[in-house]
Amino acid sequence: MKVLIVSGVLLLITSSLASKGDNSNEYNGCYHICHFNNCTSNMGIATYKSSQSLSERILQWNCDDECKYYCMWRTTQIFMDKGLDVPQFFGKWPFARVWGMQEPASVFFSVLNLLAHAINLHWFRKTVPSIAPLYKMWIFHAVICINAWVWSVVFHARDTPWTERLDYFCAFSMVLFSLFGLIVRLLGPRQAILRDIVAAGGVFFFTYHVWYLSKGRFDYGYNMKVNLIVGVLNGFGWVGWSLPRMKSRPYVQWCVYTVVFAMASMLLELWDFPPLLWTFDAHALWHFVTAPLPFMWYRFLESDCLYLLQRSSGPAYKKKI
Repeated sequence: MKVLIVSGVLLLITSSLASKGDNSNEYNGCYHICHFNNCTSNMGIATYKSSQSLSERILQWNCDDECKYYCMWRTTQIFMDKGLDVPQFFGKWPFARVWGMQEPASVFFSVLNLLAHAINLHWFRKTVPSIAPLYKMWIFHAVICINAWVWSVVFHARDTPWTERLDYFCAFSMVLFSLFGLIVRLLGPRQAILRDIVAAGGVFFFTYHVWYLSKGRFDYGYNMKVNLIVGVLNGFGWVGWSLPRMKSRPYVQWCVYTVVFAMASMLLELWDFPPLLWTFDAHALWHFVTAPLPFMWYRFLESDCLYLLQRSSGPAYKKKI
């Protein structure tokens, strides 16, 4: 589940102002010629716009973007003809566009993750009574996750500075809210005052995080460190809470399974390679293998809420459970 491992993946992402491909003479020569011939006159721009597909117009491709795309493939072919490795461009592999989408496989697999959360939200609402402890919190958690996957779809469809930032911000909102859920579970559902204090602190920190990264040039290093710290606390915290309770509450195993499989899926990010069929890279496959994880995670949430509801009328509920 992305909520538990996005921080680890961000460790593997480096901000690259220039990669081997876009830093090559072949690419830069091609780009400047293409841009001068096609994008510096009204006639050239009009000709380009008339040849655009509807999907490319919707995703706001312009003449300059088209030159970058064309020269990326021309440079890639030159590298391959020389027997060189496939180059990256601006920190990314070359991908074949489909209906104007830059990374179609990642888009499709992000949609699968989005649907997984939406389906499980539906079943959570059908299975768990609204009076159950933590019901509203986990409903809000599901909405945050769905929103984050929406922006993952948008970002992979069209990589721009603002779609990148929204993807990062919303991904971090999942990680941070999961940590908030862990703290609430550790405190106990009845600790309303402490819960509100923690929530206020989380909102303040998230607001500061977004403000800091938006006020100037995006600080990838800071973003990586914050996600790493929050993610490590999150993952180890849930496992640490779960292990002592697995014998008495067998459903807790689904929490452990989710964290373990989520962390294991990070190996795909380490196994970086040029996209197969110019479509399927390690990042896309990571999105694919995370899609089933919400089914385990929400099974844990449903069972835990029902457990809390069952215990809520007894004296044991007054303790941390």
